[in-house]
Amino acid sequence: MAQELKLWLRQESAALCAATMRRASPGVLVDEDDIIEFLVMLAMYAGTLPELQLNAVQGWAITSVGQDAPRAYDWLTLLRILKEEIGSCLDKKFSPEQGFRYWRMVDDVLTFAIIEASQLASDMVRADLLDQLVRLRKQQAEFEHSKSSFIAVAAHELKTPLTILEGYANMLRSTTEEGSHARIFVDGLDNGFRRMHEVIEDMIDVSLIDLNSVELKYQTVNLEKTVLLVADNIEKYFRERRVELVIMPFYLDSVTYGDSEKLVKALSKVILNGLKYTPDFGQVNISAAFIRQDEATENMAGYLDIQISDNGIGIDAENLEFIFKKFTSTSDPALHSSSKTKFKGGGPGLGLAIARGIFEAHGGRVWAESPGCDEEKCLGSTFHIELPIWLEKPEFA
Repeated sequence: MAQELKLWLRQESAALCAATMRRASPGVLVDEDDIIEFLVMLAMYAGTLPELQLNAVQGWAITSVGQDAPRAYDWLTLLRILKEEIGSCLDKKFSPEQGFRYWRMVDDVLTFAIIEASQLASDMVRADLLDQLVRLRKQQAEFEHSKSSFIAVAAHELKTPLTILEGYANMLRSTTEEGSHARIFVDGLDNGFRRMHEVIEDMIDVSLIDLNSVELKYQTVNLEKTVLLVADNIEKYFRERRVELVIMPFYLDSVTYGDSEKLVKALSKVILNGLKYTPDFGQVNISAAFIRQDEATENMAGYLDIQISDNGIGIDAENLEFIFKKFTSTSDPALHSSSKTKFKGGGPGLGLAIARGIFEAHGGRVWAESPGCDEEKCLGSTFHIELPIWLEKPEFA
């Protein structure tokens, strides 16, 4: 019986091939010789053991389908058409009972072939997508590196003309009288120059962080005194907004090693962020706790968790991580302001990104917690800053 089927398949291979190609889309990557070759294999293994059929189909898939995804998809289409053509011809040529038996013999091979072609097509598409993803990520990394380098160079270049302008402003100051209109104008220029310097320094800092080029000058640092120094530096902003800044005594040894200047900068940015999103007559509290002592080593006692809490508008859950990305802000663009302290005022979106970069460069971390954002209920938020307490200057410093 199987021999009759094999003979019929060989005799009808040309007709089956022609019927299949007529139904195929123009420009398929499979030609008639390929289909004839498949039909020869089908005739050879129809009715044999499933293991033999599967081995034969897998060998055919490797040699005939190959590693070409478009060709694999063309084969998938043609195999389904061929399956329909064979079924139709068997119905016409043989009795229903005999045709059904023959159909079962060829169906296993055809099904194996469709599965293999489908698997190859899917695998190759996934491989192509993975290659594209790797290339895109590489291009993105190169773009980010170039962008950070450009920002750093541009920021440095802006310093020179800004210094010249400041020089002329100082010359004007020396020719004006205290309280005169001219002196008021010069004071306005000074304020603008000061703000430009801050923005330029932020641009340079965030570029160095992106380029992993932050250089730390390690020295003994008392973190409690550093927080008090920051509070003293920015107290005027809290006074202007009538927001109370409360610093609880740490009641613990907070001496460690770090870059004092950069830690002052990072702490200032986080505390001022709390001020910016706290309404007038609100409050910002700073406290500390000693944690993770179980991770202590010979030269590291654990971590100090500095907590900066406010009763401001709070932060939505989806923004708790977003706020640390550079050039981002949850503020309304219409409220954009260069002010450090204006309530809900926007900015360039660099402060928290710089703070995180500095803390992470010290081996620490920073994150935010908040029950949500509500401008009426003022749910508040808490920023946690964890810094290692080094007992001696770290070896990598």
